[in-house]
Amino acid sequence: MFGRKKEEGNVKVKEPSPIEMKKRRIAEEVEKMSPGQTLIYRLPEFYWSGFAAFFIVDANPDYPQKGKSFLMSTDMAADGGKPAGKKRHLWDSDKPQEVADWVGDRDGDIYS
Repeated sequence: MFGRKKEEGNVKVKEPSPIEMKKRRIAEEVEKMSPGQTLIYRLPEFYWSGFAAFFIVDANPDYPQKGKSFLMSTDMAADGGKPAGKKRHLWDSDKPQEVADWVGDRDGDIYS
């Protein structure tokens, strides 16, 4: 829908949109996580007042014995725009693309 079509020879190839490329990159980052590792994504300030400032993805250290591969939670911003350290659990998933879709749809960016 948003991607452009590019011709290669006689075959038209659809180029991915910037959002699709971002989601693909996020899915790859999540898929490469090792147990116990955490990725933090900063959400746009629009979400800060009522929902959350950060989206946190933890690779489940107990997987596969217990639970799913990834644990998703949110956190509010503390003074200075850093995570407050008060995670709120949202859901668990085994699918990196599901995580990427959620973060990409909300225009989240990796927080270092």
